[in-house]
Parts: sequence; structure tokens; C-alpha cells
Amino acid sequence: MEAHDRPVARTGTGQPRISGTRRALLLGGAALAGNTALAARLWQLQVVESDAYLEQAAQNRARTRPIQPLRGLIYDRNREPLVANAPVFSVWLSPADLPPEREGPVLANLAVLTGERPDDLRFKLSQARLAPDTPARLARAVPRESALTIEERRRDLPGISVRTSTRREYAYGDVLGHIMGFTGPIPAEEVEAYRRQGVRFDEDIGLSGVERSLQAQLRGRDGEQRLETDAFGRDLHELAFTPPQVGQHAVLTVAVNEQQAIREILARHLALRDRGAGAVVVLRPDTGDVVAMVSLPDYDSNIFTRGASSENFALLVSDPRRPLINHTVSGLYPPGSTYKVIAASGALEAGVVLPQSKIHCDGRLILPSGWAFDDWLPEGHGLVDLQRAIAESCNIYFYNVSGGNPYTRLQGLGNRRLAEFERSFGFGERTGIDLPGEASGLVPTSEWKNKNLQQPWVTGDTYHAAIGQGLVQVTPLQIASMYAAIGNGGRVMRPRLIDRMLDQHGNVAERIPPRVRSVLPITESNLRLLQTGLYRAVNEPQGTGPRARSSHTVVAGKTGTAEYSGQRDSEGRLPSHAWFAGYAPAEQPDYAFAVLVRDGGEGAFAAAPIARDIIDYLMTGDMPPLPQDRPDFISPDRRL
Repeated sequence: MEAHDRPVARTGTGQPRISGTRRALLLGGAALAGNTALAARLWQLQVVESDAYLEQAAQNRARTRPIQPLRGLIYDRNREPLVANAPVFSVWLSPADLPPEREGPVLANLAVLTGERPDDLRFKLSQARLAPDTPARLARAVPRESALTIEERRRDLPGISVRTSTRREYAYGDVLGHIMGFTGPIPAEEVEAYRRQGVRFDEDIGLSGVERSLQAQLRGRDGEQRLETDAFGRDLHELAFTPPQVGQHAVLTVAVNEQQAIREILARHLALRDRGAGAVVVLRPDTGDVVAMVSLPDYDSNIFTRGASSENFALLVSDPRRPLINHTVSGLYPPGSTYKVIAASGALEAGVVLPQSKIHCDGRLILPSGWAFDDWLPEGHGLVDLQRAIAESCNIYFYNVSGGNPYTRLQGLGNRRLAEFERSFGFGERTGIDLPGEASGLVPTSEWKNKNLQQPWVTGDTYHAAIGQGLVQVTPLQIASMYAAIGNGGRVMRPRLIDRMLDQHGNVAERIPPRVRSVLPITESNLRLLQTGLYRAVNEPQGTGPRARSSHTVVAGKTGTAEYSGQRDSEGRLPSHAWFAGYAPAEQPDYAFAVLVRDGGEGAFAAAPIARDIIDYLMTGDMPPLPQDRPDFISPDRRL
């Protein structure tokens, strides 16, 4: 075999090999540049901008939970607690943790477990979605068994959790229902208005009574808790905490024992009637402090905070006596003869009559038009002056001094001046008491009648207004305030239900001082004439109010029988409300009051004995005998 010579390398050969090396160098350089850029970016992300991204990561895992403050408490005059914040289980939602496709099944399950209406849950969810990172309460006061079931099924109910919260419980819910009111969820139509005040849609607010009128003070100030959570929304640890500020506490002017007793006295008398209804207001004349405020039938505040059954709520709503309304401040009624002191004072001050002027009453005044206006006493009272007209409640006298008499040419006050005096006594406007829903009443005028009824004003309208009939409308609180002003020397006080507000430590945060609304436009001598007439009405044999006479003090006051349109009885008489209003002791009164028995008939028989029993209790502290056990008991249905 021939041997082959190995090729000899020559200078200048191998060009292809040189070209491959250059390509490798270019690729390596590009890779180095890319890696350098990547390293620079990683340096920027991990070192230069690390704090910003750490904060962003923390934000992704952190949740802010608002902490609602404890609602302030309410006490009676003697610092007896009237309400408590009782612990309950509530169901909460973290909207960001509830996927939209899971909403239907989750809400359906919650409706079954909590008893909430599906529509209410959907509304709350829609509100909660407006702030998806902030938990919202979906259901309050759920049963313990339901709370445990929800906790056990957390994985099936994403975004849902159970927490402890509070609800209001009222120690004297039935006795003070109309005064205290109750709390509950914000009505849907008011959510936006409360949101503008910083109140969340899922809170309980005051819905009536003092709970509503003091909502801002009782609520307190929100706190805040910042938490780190895991991917399932479960709490890991607390990042920050701002404690809530407890709401202020309120101290009322009412004492529970007096409110209970006066409510019981009214209830005893109303029990003598078929479906009786009535109202009582007792004030301190010098300050306007509310001593008692009772409207029967009433309700227990606890049935609303604990959840009223549909049957109980239906009974309250369907009762024609309207127990849900506080008739002391919201009920409007003709005042009857309790109103006559206004026409009397106006006639004296305007010089229509002198104190000694006498007007003849024969039981009827017939105008030239043929309209007849009767006295309650068919045979009349004969010649009467102002004091006797008040004591015996002579209608004819007040017809004359208000609308005039075409036969004697006596020029009465006239409607315009009479209306001015009515307003000066505080009628036709709210008293300003610390309760929602107060009615202003009605002082009728010719302008009002023309505008609202499209009818002209006639003399008979003035006659009726002077004796508290016709178009006049008042509340029991307004009547009590008028008699307080007569008793205290002429100062119309603003009724005061809140004495002071306390901070969370029990220190006085605000005192609510007595306030004079106005002063009666009556001279001292003329005011004394009114006071004497009211004294005689109770304490003289011919007066209309002897059944209000107390064996423990001297009472001054006035009966009222206020007829209104309705079905006449077998004797042709219209239905009427029974009134008695006054003050005691007569010389220097500690109490002023108004008693109304709705559809009660005669004030002398139905309302005056209630006033007597209330004054007897206030003077002695002892409950009076049952009305039917008294030797002088007369059926309240009797007519004079």
C-alpha cells in the first residue's frame, strides 16, 4: 500500500475559520449587552424601586376595616339607664373577595341562613360594591346557630364573615316607647343623604324618638383597623389601629317612675272604655321640663330592634287608634274650651270688654242670617263676666267678645286679632321639643280658608275659633305649654326633654338650658284675672272642673269638650274629644298638664278625673285608687 503524504499547511489558508470566530464574537457581545440591560433593570426593580413595589404589594394584601363606634346611652333624670348595647352576631361582606359569578348562590344561601329578604341583600351588595375594598354589613343580629353555620361554610361563601356587633335593647321599651323611639337600618331612600353625613349605608340609625333627634350626638366617631389578609381574605395580622370614639350619652328630664305611674293612671281610665285612647303631657312651668309624656295605646321599642313579627306589625299598623304615632306631639285635635282663655285675654288687652263687663247668656245666639250658635247649657248662664265665663265655660260670652254681637253692637276682636293672640300663646308653630315629627297645628284665618277651602270667612268661623272648635288644630303639648305659661306668670317656655349630654367618661359635654320662646302679651292684672277664672272653674260649685279637685293641693284648670265631624249618637250629638288642662299648686305651680281622651265625650267626666289622679300621685308619690273604686265615680260616658 502506498503511503500518502500529509498535506502541509500553507500560509494564507483557513479563511472560513476566521469568519466563524467573528460571528461568535458578535453574538456574544449582543448577549452580554442584553444581560447587562436585564441586570440593570433588575437592579432598578429590586434595589432602586424596591420600597415602592413593596408598598404596592402590601397594599394588595392589606384591607381597611371601619370600626363603628358604640352608640351613646340614654338615662332618665335620676341616671337610670334606659338603653343598652347588647352584643349580637352580624354577617359581613368583603366585596372584593366575592366573584361576580358567585353572587347569586352566596346571596341565596345567606337569605336562608339569616332570614334577610333577598332584595335587601342585593341592595346592600350593590352599595358595598361602591367601595369594594371596605367590608360592609349584610345582616344584623343573626341567630347563633346561623353564625356558626356561616363560619363553617366560609369556603362556600367567599367574602363572607361573622363578627360581633351590638343592637339596642330598651329597659322600659313599652313605658318610654314614643319618647325613646328605636334604631334600625337606614331606609333605602335615605341612604344617600346619610352617606353625605359620613354615615355608612350598613349602620343602624335612630328611626324615631330621641334616638332619631339625637342621632348625630349618640352615634360617635368611626375608628379604623388596617389588616393584612391572605388570598382567601382571612386576617393575618394588624397593621394599624385607630380606636372609635363612643357617642355622647343623653340625660332626659323624665324620670322612669313618674312616667310609669302616669301611664298606668291613664291606662286605668281608658280601660273603662271600649278601645280607649288618650294622651297626657306634664311639664314644669318654670323650665319647660317634660315630667311625663304618654300616648296610649303605645308600643314596645324592643319589637323593632329585635325584629317585629309580621303579625305584630300588622296589628300595630291596622289599629285605628294609630299606636305608632306619638299623639302628644304629632296628633292634631280641636282643643275645645281649654282654648277660651285666649279669646278672654285678647278681649281684655284690646279693650273689647272690661273685667267687670257682663254679657247676657240665654243659651243661644242667632245671627240675622239665621245661623244659631248654642251654649252647652240650654237654659244659659244669665249675666256673666269674664271670670265666671271661664269658670262656667259660657260659650255665648266668648262668641260675643270674639266675633261681636249685631244686636248689642258689641265689636268683638275679629278673626285677625284673635289669630294674633293665638300665635302669641304658641299655637300655629312647633314648640321646638327634642322629638321628631312634631306638628305645628293650625291657626285658621280668612286667607287660609280662602286658599285651602276656597270659601269665605264668616262670623261663625270666628265664634268657633274662640271656643276651640271648627278649623282650629292643636297638639296636647301645645295646650300644656299654654297652661304652663299662664301658671308661671306669662313665659312661654320651650319644652325641654334633654337635660344634658355626657362624654364617654360621664362628664358633662353640654347642658341644654331652659329657654323662653316668647312672653304672653298680657298685663299682670289681666293674667291674674285668667288665673282666678281657672281657679274658680275647679274650686267653685258652678265650675265645670270640680272632678279635677285634689285633696292634696289646689288645682286650677279648664275642661274642654271638642266636637268634630262624624256620626251623631242617638241623641243627635256629634262625637267629641275630652280635655282637661291646668296647673298645680294654683298659687305657685310645680306642674302644668294637658289630658286628652280621644273620642272621650265630656271633659268634665272623662278627662278631669285623670288630671286629679295624676296630681295626687305627683304630690304624694302614691298611686291613687282605681277610678271605679272611688265613692264619687261617675261613668266617663256621662254628659253634663
